[in-house]
Amino acid sequence: MAFRQSIDRLACQPCRGKGDMMSEASKLVRKNPPPAIAIGSGKGGVGKTFLSVHLADRAVQQGKRVLLVDADLGLANVDVMLGITAPGNIQQVVDGQAQLSDIVVTHRNGFDVLPGGSGLHELTHLSAMQQRLLLDEMNALTCNYDLVLIDTAAGIGENVLYFTSCAESVLIVLTPDPTSLTDAYALIKVLSRQRDVGKFMVAINQADEVQAQITFRRLLSVADRYLDVVLDFVGFMPEYNKVRAAIQSQQLLHNFSDSSRIDSLNQLLDSILAQPPCVRSGAGMQLFWQRALGNDLGYQSQTDLAV
Repeated sequence: MAFRQSIDRLACQPCRGKGDMMSEASKLVRKNPPPAIAIGSGKGGVGKTFLSVHLADRAVQQGKRVLLVDADLGLANVDVMLGITAPGNIQQVVDGQAQLSDIVVTHRNGFDVLPGGSGLHELTHLSAMQQRLLLDEMNALTCNYDLVLIDTAAGIGENVLYFTSCAESVLIVLTPDPTSLTDAYALIKVLSRQRDVGKFMVAINQADEVQAQITFRRLLSVADRYLDVVLDFVGFMPEYNKVRAAIQSQQLLHNFSDSSRIDSLNQLLDSILAQPPCVRSGAGMQLFWQRALGNDLGYQSQTDLAV
């Protein structure tokens, strides 16, 4: 049944007892939502989306059911990188043109993608009843998975902060470039001070082992001096000319090359997936969707980046 029809049906029903107030979608949910990892970077062009899609692929190889959420509200980076065409977006679900499950795309390697784009931005304008039905459907959808990966936009905008801070685990991707280091620290600082995120995984891209260690120590030194956070170095990915070629051909790297560099990437991905989810209040996929729907937007933006 289309989304709008579901709203009309619910609106026409008489008031019922408390035990009957759940929608059909929420009745189907009989287990806790899966853990979520949000991937952020601060600076664009550091390989965040590249790492996100390969993390999804690696998790599938480990037997996990994975949903990759493209949480960039303006672009469709995941779609472009994977060479997939989304059959729709969340706005079409809101308009009654599709169900949420209709717009999920299954990649040939076995993980699912929930397209982003402008549809997520429009969710804050829904009525309370629309939000309730869509939230039920979203929770039911994500509970079909073992892991949810949230590929956020670059920068430290409000949407990045909302979507990043509600995940149990946060992965920061950066390169040895000084601007990347500065922007990564800025994102960590804002998430720490305004969203109470206290632990971060850190991955260094486009670096050899020595460069990665130096870059991480620089980040750690500043964070230890000014912030109350824990930074866990989870690994690095060397610069590799085949990465750009793989992206241009819209293929995953291991489908494009059998180089030993794949081993370095897999070691990084395995290290990330081996990290236990953080136990943190105010985090989880239900909160992710509530924030997407504008139900938990009480934070004030005061992104003072000065140390």
